[in-house]
Amino acid sequence: MLKRWGIIGIGAHADRAMCPAISKSADTKLLAVCSRSLERARSFASKHGAERAYDSLKRMLEDPELDVLYIATPNSLHAEHTIQAAEAGKHVLCEKPMALMVPECENMIQACSRNRVKLGINFQNRYHPAHIEARRLIQSGKVGEITVAKAQYCVGRYRGYYKGWRSDPKMAGSGALAATGLHAIDILRFLLNSEIDEVRALVDEGPPGYHVDNMIYVILRFANRVDAVVISGMLVPRSDNDVILYGSEAKITCKQTLGVLLEGRLLLEGNSLPAEMTFPTDNPATALYTSAVEAFNKCIEENTEPVSSGYDGLEMVRIANAILESGHQGEAIKIMR
Repeated sequence: MLKRWGIIGIGAHADRAMCPAISKSADTKLLAVCSRSLERARSFASKHGAERAYDSLKRMLEDPELDVLYIATPNSLHAEHTIQAAEAGKHVLCEKPMALMVPECENMIQACSRNRVKLGINFQNRYHPAHIEARRLIQSGKVGEITVAKAQYCVGRYRGYYKGWRSDPKMAGSGALAATGLHAIDILRFLLNSEIDEVRALVDEGPPGYHVDNMIYVILRFANRVDAVVISGMLVPRSDNDVILYGSEAKITCKQTLGVLLEGRLLLEGNSLPAEMTFPTDNPATALYTSAVEAFNKCIEENTEPVSSGYDGLEMVRIANAILESGHQGEAIKIMR
């Protein structure tokens, strides 16, 4: 059944990734977009083939044809917009991080549950076929017992990335951690199927005048006793954005699979496992987001939990805040639930 989507937060990410993904997704239509500027909303709608443009979220949510709201506004507004959408009876796919504080996340979950709408968080890397196959291999037992893992997701965008609301910790929450680190940490949670109990972090807040982190170095202790290292940041050109898991029977490397593109390889070192898997696609820039859109539509149709749910978003906010606290205090922080 056709799902009609709306977008609030028509910045670069919606322009380059989500709008093309919605247009390529089966049984999906971009119905409406919303911006504080009606002129900008109309221009964006015209570019991406949306029927309607609004300068009021309230009016957009009153549209009876709208089924799903994708939220890509500044991080500090995610809770407010999600709750508005839920109370209007609209399903929500929200960008990460879900919110800035745990109580906000809990309010979002409660609002969506109370109004019987789905709440998903857009961790698109969960849809990479290398990560899906790695998870399957781990769960099959072929990798054996995993003791150590690591993930790195960095870019070389230098400090110019932090412009506008992204440079304001009251709106963004963090810099490198929010931009790239949460993806690396979430994919480890996804692959290991385990929660994080404790974090230790070194946070590089950059030179004077920059108010958010540029680099994050984290050690994670998982509940299943796996230890992991995560590096994320904005100052690493030609970064190896890999996920590596060391098992007693095999080593898995997801090579260059963290990011916005569906590319990279799955490398396997172990008995009775293929040596390498590749994942060709005609649309590397949008394939992960298309999968995210179609999976969210499916969970609505089948009344199942999203692949990345509100609970996952809540856990990631707990972890993110513990990492920032660890970096500031210089000590290990246990995740409180």
